[in-house]
Amino acid sequence: MSASLTLWGTWLQALFTILLVSVVFKDNPAYRFAEHTYVGLFAGYFVALTYFNYLRPNITDRLIKKGEYLLLIPIVIGLLIYTRYIRSIAWLSRYTICFNLGIGCGYVLSKDFKPFFVDQVKATFLLLWGTGNWWKTFSNWIYVVGTVTSLVYFLFTLQKKGVQGRISQIGRVVMMIAFGAAFGNTVMARVSLFLGRMQFLMGTWLKLIKI
Repeated sequence: MSASLTLWGTWLQALFTILLVSVVFKDNPAYRFAEHTYVGLFAGYFVALTYFNYLRPNITDRLIKKGEYLLLIPIVIGLLIYTRYIRSIAWLSRYTICFNLGIGCGYVLSKDFKPFFVDQVKATFLLLWGTGNWWKTFSNWIYVVGTVTSLVYFLFTLQKKGVQGRISQIGRVVMMIAFGAAFGNTVMARVSLFLGRMQFLMGTWLKLIKI
């Protein structure tokens, strides 16, 4: 039974891989079928995961069995989001959105403020001379100049003329280089995924190559 399930799983993976890759040539019903199947499976899995990992333990164990009735507060706040489907009381859904935004902002300020802001500011305070290594000194200059010029580019309260305009142009070039590098990394990651699927098709499925 296990071998049979493995075989069926391999053929299904191969079939849906081919259907999804077919969009490269032209948008077609086969690709849309595979796309909708994937989205549906993910949605169903997410609903089941949420129910068994969050809803069921909290409602059954903590609320009903242990009598932790304070859980009714977040439950009610969560259910208010569905009032947006009732036009007369749709405004109540804003409370859920505001609550989530408040919690999110508070979490970011308490947990992520230092690593994502303070530490990044500290990382720009680099030695511009006396490092003992010319390459490190050159890298530090590029890093500091790139950071400063990029920040100057976003000074929209000043007209981009004269010295400020020239510095803004340098910052724009720096950002274009950074965006290009990020895009290149994204392309490399997508190519790596594609090669993985081709390796699966040619090796695991068709047995034409050794893995």
